[in-house]
Amino acid sequence: MSKTPRIKTFENENFEAAYRKFALPLMKFLLKKMGGDYSAAEEVFAETVASAWHGWHTFKNKSSYFTWLCRIALNKTADYYRSQVNKNSFVVAPVLEKIAQVGTTDLSFEEKLALDELRASVRICFNLLPPNKQQLLYLRYWENLTLKKIARLLGVSEKAIEGRLYRAKLAFKKVYQAHLLDTLEVD
Repeated sequence: MSKTPRIKTFENENFEAAYRKFALPLMKFLLKKMGGDYSAAEEVFAETVASAWHGWHTFKNKSSYFTWLCRIALNKTADYYRSQVNKNSFVVAPVLEKIAQVGTTDLSFEEKLALDELRASVRICFNLLPPNKQQLLYLRYWENLTLKKIARLLGVSEKAIEGRLYRAKLAFKKVYQAHLLDTLEVD
């Protein structure tokens, strides 16, 4: 009678050995998913390893261990971007909202000029963004739609919108910073 080969599972292998085997491929996976942002990938990697350690006993062999780790990593990546959206929204969103709401009747001539320059700069930078990022920023900050409404409108999940909106705000920030540098160099 032939013996069937024994499948290697967590019971046969300790966590430290699994870590050594999968740390580099997992980090490469995260770097690719996070656009090469090493510090963000490192942060998510640490969260992923901690979750895998806590859930070590829950793995059921329905997939490979690496697939299981990647699923945890994707969930932790979504958590990371969600936290970044929330953190950055406290700064970016109120500023954009305040710019849009400022009335010109209460301002001095110099303040009106400065506000017009600021609005023109925002418009220029906004127009330099790719159309998909423009659409998200427009729907969120000019139309004041909730993430849920945007997700329904675009036919994607709310979490997908959170991540896309985060990347759109980052893109706007980079374009705006470059625009400010160009403006300073001209002056």
